[in-house]
Amino acid sequence: MRVVALVSGGKDSCYNMMMCVAAGHEIVALANLQPSGCDEMDSYMYQTVGHDGISLYSQSMGLPLYRRTISGQAVIQDKEYSPTEGDEVEDLYSLLMEVKVWRPSNGGADIAIEGVAVGAILSDYQRVRVESVCSRLGLISLAYLWRRDQSELLQEMVDCGINAIIIKTASLGLDPDLHLGQTIAEMQTHLVKSKEKYGLNVCGEGGEYETFTLDCPLFQKSIVLDEYEKVIHSNDAFAPVGYLKLNKLHLVTKTVSPVKEEPIEVDDLDTIPEDERLMEQKDRLVGHPVKCPDDFVSDLIECNKAVCCDCNGRMECCASENAGENNGSVPQGQERHCKIHCSARRKAKDVNGESSSEGESSGMDANAEASAGKLCQTVHTKESQSFIVEPRITSNSGGWLWVVGIEAKKDNTLETGDCDLDSSENPMTKALMSLKSLVEERGFTFSDMISICMYVENMNDYPEYNKEYIKFFASRPPVRVCVEAPLPSNTAILLEALAYKTLPDGDGNIRHCMHVQGISHWAPANIGPYSQAVWVGDIIYIAGQIALVPGSMKLLDGGARMECRLALRHLDRILRAVDPKVEIRDIVQGICFVTDESYIEECRQELEKRTNNSIVEYLVVPRLPRDAKVEWQIWAHKHNTAFEYEETGCYVGSDSVKVKIIRRWNYENRIAAIVCRASIVNEGSNLTIEVLREVIEYALRKLLKEADKSAECFLRVFYRANTIIPSELLEVLESESIKYSVAYCILPVSCLVLQNTVMSVCGVRHQ
Repeated sequence: MRVVALVSGGKDSCYNMMMCVAAGHEIVALANLQPSGCDEMDSYMYQTVGHDGISLYSQSMGLPLYRRTISGQAVIQDKEYSPTEGDEVEDLYSLLMEVKVWRPSNGGADIAIEGVAVGAILSDYQRVRVESVCSRLGLISLAYLWRRDQSELLQEMVDCGINAIIIKTASLGLDPDLHLGQTIAEMQTHLVKSKEKYGLNVCGEGGEYETFTLDCPLFQKSIVLDEYEKVIHSNDAFAPVGYLKLNKLHLVTKTVSPVKEEPIEVDDLDTIPEDERLMEQKDRLVGHPVKCPDDFVSDLIECNKAVCCDCNGRMECCASENAGENNGSVPQGQERHCKIHCSARRKAKDVNGESSSEGESSGMDANAEASAGKLCQTVHTKESQSFIVEPRITSNSGGWLWVVGIEAKKDNTLETGDCDLDSSENPMTKALMSLKSLVEERGFTFSDMISICMYVENMNDYPEYNKEYIKFFASRPPVRVCVEAPLPSNTAILLEALAYKTLPDGDGNIRHCMHVQGISHWAPANIGPYSQAVWVGDIIYIAGQIALVPGSMKLLDGGARMECRLALRHLDRILRAVDPKVEIRDIVQGICFVTDESYIEECRQELEKRTNNSIVEYLVVPRLPRDAKVEWQIWAHKHNTAFEYEETGCYVGSDSVKVKIIRRWNYENRIAAIVCRASIVNEGSNLTIEVLREVIEYALRKLLKEADKSAECFLRVFYRANTIIPSELLEVLESESIKYSVAYCILPVSCLVLQNTVMSVCGVRHQ
C-alpha cells in the first residue's frame, strides 16, 4: 500500500512509519499541520511544538513534505465527528486531499496514496477524526501503535534506534529544567517510575510530554540540534509546563543507502521505481528489531506433533533432528509449546470418558455427551424442504426490540456467485428495506440497531451483498455476523436484528458504539459497515470474530485451533477496550460456528482454558467469511459474577428424546439466556410435532424462570438439515400455547454437537 505519513516530529509518528514499512507498505510522502504565528497552539488534534524542525524531515527521508497551516478550532468536541466548517479536523481533510490529487510537474508517476500512517496510541478522540477523514477520502488509516502497552512500546522504540528528545513537559513528575532535551532512552527509567508513582502515560499519550525525533532507521540523514531556547509556559509548583523552541538545526549524512550509492533526494523520487523505493526503506530496517504483523500472533503457535510428550509431563524432543546441537535437550521455547500440546491432549482424554479437572462445564457434559453418541460426520447438504418465513417482532418496556425472520428470496436470474443485479433487486437490499420498514413502524431507526445476523445461501454472493449493506449504515453501525447456512435453494438471505431505544420512562441507558477502522496490531479493523462492539448499560454485543491477523488483515494459517485462539483473543481485547474490567470470562452466551465437526472439540478446549462461565453452542455450517474455519459470536455482561448457572435436563416423547439445557440469569432475573439441545436416544426415533412442542415449551419455561409469562424473549432454533420437518417446527412455534411475546427464527445447519443431536434452542431475554 502506498502511504502518506502524518508527522508531528514526535517519536510515535516515526515509529509507526517503521511499522508500516515492516508490514510491507511504502511511505511515499509526509504531511504535517503547523500553527500560524506561534511556537505552539492549543489543539485537541495536533502536536505543534517542534514544528520549526519538520521541514528537515523531507530532506532526511528523501520524500516530499506537504504542509498546511491550522486555521480551524475544535468546534465539535463530542465523541463522534461529522464534517463541520471551521473545525480543525477539516484542515487535515484539506491537507490529505492535496496529497491525494497531487500530480508531479516533471511528468513522473502520481503518488496515488491508498493509506495514511498515524501514530495514535490511545486517544479515541483523535482516532475517530482521522478515520472520518480517511473514510471521506477513500483512504485506510494505518495505526500500528493503537492500544499497544506503552511501556513495551517505549522499549521497542529505544531498541529500534529511535533517537528522540523531550521538547515539552506538562505533567506531575516531569521538570522542564531537568528533563527538556533528554532522550527517551535517558528518560525511560524515570518515565516508568512516574507511571507507578503518578499514573503517567509512559509514552506521553495523555499529553504529559512531547518529543522531537532527531534520528531513526528510516532517515538517510540525521538531524542535529544546534541552538534552542527553553520557554517556561506555566511555572506551576506541581506540574510546570515548558518547551524547547528549536532555533537552529542541520542535517548530517548517515551511511549510504543499501540500494543506491547515494542517498535518495526529494527531486529524484519520481524517477525511482516503486519496488526499489520500498526495498530501500525495508533495507534500512535491517538490524533493527521492528516487528511485522505475523510477529504479533507468533505466541499463539504451538507444536502439533503428538510425539512431543507422553501426556505424563515427560517431553520427548519434538525437534529430534536438532537434538545434537541442543545437547539432546528440548530447544529453548519448545518446552512451552510441548506443555500446551500436552494440556490439550489431556483435555481430549477427559472428553473420551475421564474426569475433567476444569471444573464446571461450559455447556458440554463430557461423560454424558460422550455416552450419548459419537461426533457426527459433517455432510454439507442444503435443506430440501422450503418453509414459509414471516417476520416475527417483539419489544419490551425496557427499550429492546427483536426483529427476526426477514427473508429475501433468490432471484431466478441470480447465478451462483453472481449478484450483478439492479440495486433494488439485490436480495440484501430487499431484506434491509423490509427490516427498515418494520423497525420504523415501531418508532425505531437503523441508528438504534445493536446487532444484525446474516445467514446467506451462498457465501460467494457476500461481496455484492456487502456493497448494498454499506448503503444503509453510515456511522455508528451495529455489530454483525455472517455465515453461510444450508438454506433452501430458493432462499438467498435470512436476517435477524436487535435494536435498543432509550425510552422516556426507561432506565436511562444509551447506545454506545466502538467502530475502529484503522489497521493496527490490536484487533481486526472494521473498515466495513459494522462495529467491533455495541453496548447498552452492562450488556455488550461483539461482532463475529474470525482469525484475521490484525496487522495484515489476512486469515491466520495454522488450522482450527490456531484460528480459534486468535478469534478468542480478538474477543478479549475488544471487551477490555469497552471496559478495562471486562474480559472474556464475562461472556454470558455465545455461538461458535465451525465448518467441520472435528473442530468443535478443539474450540471447546480453547474456550475452557479461558473461562467456564459462558454457555456456548457449537454449530457446523458450510462456509464462513474469508473461508475461515471458525467464527465466534458472543454477548457479555459487565457484571457476570452476578449471574447464576444451572444445568439440567429431562426426557420427552416416552423417553425417546433427551433434552439438556444450560441456563444463566442474573440475580434480579431481568436478563437470562439458555442453550437447550434435543438428542435422539433410540435409533429410529424422531422428533414428532408433539415432542417438538414439549422441547420448545421446556426451553421457554427455563428461559422465563419466574418472570411473567408474557415477558418478551428471542429464540433461535437451529436444527440439522433434513432431520426435522420445518413446517411442523413452525407450527409448534406458532401454536397458542407458546405464542406469547416470542420472536423466533429457525435455521438449518449442517451438524450439531453430536450425531444424535438434531435440534438446539438458544434463547435470550433482556428486560
